[in-house]
Amino acid sequence: MIPLQQTSNLLAKDYDAALLDLDGVVYIGDDAVPAVIPTLNEMHQQFGIALTCITNNAARSPKVVAEHLQRLGLQVTANDVVTSGQAAATELAKLLPQGSDVFVLGSRDLADEVELVGLKPSQDPDKHYAAIVQGYWPDMPWRMLGLASKIINSGALWVGTNADWTIPTTFGTSPGNGTMIQALKIATGRAPALIAGKPDSPLMYGAIDRTSAKQPLMIGDRLDTDILAANRINIDSLLVFSGVTDFMELFSATPELRPTYLAWDASGIADSHSAVSVDHGLVSLHDWRAAGDGLSGHGDALDAIRVLAVAVWELVISPDQAMSALAERGISLPKGATN
Repeated sequence: MIPLQQTSNLLAKDYDAALLDLDGVVYIGDDAVPAVIPTLNEMHQQFGIALTCITNNAARSPKVVAEHLQRLGLQVTANDVVTSGQAAATELAKLLPQGSDVFVLGSRDLADEVELVGLKPSQDPDKHYAAIVQGYWPDMPWRMLGLASKIINSGALWVGTNADWTIPTTFGTSPGNGTMIQALKIATGRAPALIAGKPDSPLMYGAIDRTSAKQPLMIGDRLDTDILAANRINIDSLLVFSGVTDFMELFSATPELRPTYLAWDASGIADSHSAVSVDHGLVSLHDWRAAGDGLSGHGDALDAIRVLAVAVWELVISPDQAMSALAERGISLPKGATN
């Protein structure tokens, strides 16, 4: 699993499950990423690759998420959706006696997931809680943070659904659950006992178990969650540029954040991918070459990005040289990316 130095056939043939991040990959806000959904449906129908939708957003139930995806045209059901809320509830059920009271700093749908595993969700300020679960909740009253601080300081087990600093929206990035976790860490001097969502493993293993996949492929737009999550459990990954990651972030990525493959968007599962070659300081792919004096050649823009990324990682050129090479050739992020 050498980043960008692995050759594949058409990805939908080589892998039996696509673990699809949603925000920035399948949709942005309420709208589908152009061309992605028809391709995913076609690849599922033609090759049988499972479309397993995994999201760190715990504010919505699998049913609600599936209904949104169905309206956009993706051929999935609620059983194809795995959320960080489900993963967090599953982990809580392993750690607490059945019937334990859990304070839910999150949505009604997150509370439902807690109840489904045999625990008692509540937001009653007068109860004594065994645990608190915290998830993304865009309509959270500010006073709830104060109550959560009190419960955390009482010694309750603290579980976070995910720790994303930001989420992509149609108008750019917005604060994610990680910002609220950080607020409570500052207020209490404590940290969550565990995080269920990406890049931690509970959500990933839950998604893989859902289809019993033997050769899953993680498809995501974030290095620090999607790609890191895949690398932590040693599965291949496809980074797409339809969401929050930009070229400089890719070039600057440390080894644990580097993807197996690159594509403009998730329709890249319908493509084969060629390995970038490294030979004594010369990095190449098709007609592109990168050496100490920069980039030369012509061809597919994405191949140029692949070559430059490997050249930076191999210390052949600097990230700034790579960015200059792209700028000279007018290569930019696709319209609609949320960077």
